[in-house]
Amino acid sequence: MTPKLLLVVVVTIASSGFTHAQTWTTPDGILSVTRPDSEIFTVVPSPPEPFVGLWISNDEATKLGVMTTQIPTNIKLNQSLVEEGLAEEIGGEVIRLPTKQIAGYEVWRMQATGASIEITQAIIRHDSTLFKLMAVTVGQNPDEQSINNFMDSISIFQSAKKAAPGTSTKPRKPNNSNDDGIDSHNLSKSIGGFAGLLGIGILIYIAVRGKNRRQS
Repeated sequence: MTPKLLLVVVVTIASSGFTHAQTWTTPDGILSVTRPDSEIFTVVPSPPEPFVGLWISNDEATKLGVMTTQIPTNIKLNQSLVEEGLAEEIGGEVIRLPTKQIAGYEVWRMQATGASIEITQAIIRHDSTLFKLMAVTVGQNPDEQSINNFMDSISIFQSAKKAAPGTSTKPRKPNNSNDDGIDSHNLSKSIGGFAGLLGIGILIYIAVRGKNRRQS
């Protein structure tokens, strides 16, 4: 093997290892995303539930998060109501982004804009587990590159045998409860409005980080 060819092989292997190192996977091993740039974002070591992954930009203007929650497979969710819940949460408008298919699963995507906040969300349902990716920006200059890199990097390791169960994009009657008494109408709206939980977790983390900085 010539020195030049050897160099190419070494660089290729190193690049592959670097790419692998930049992948973050949920604790259940089902979903992964590309880790946000460590020079721009700081990872939150133990994010508050239901978050399993949370990163905050150094200027604290952009937050990227992954959350999970359990929903019985017989509960049908409504995409329009999820969007409505998000719009009510921030008091703004929501735009439905093109739906994606990943490993046979349908990914609902949406973007909400309020007076001083922008939220991009992606929602995936795997059996009884709901995954939600969020990108939240406070201010007028969202880091679109970091947000797009994060939201577009979703991978799912378990392919669906059929369309994700219990999903619906058709309108449902208000207060339509299932046999187990769960109100799917309000549940769909609350899933869209989970942004408030992210805000609570971020406030706690920023307060603690600010205290640690002052002490150091």
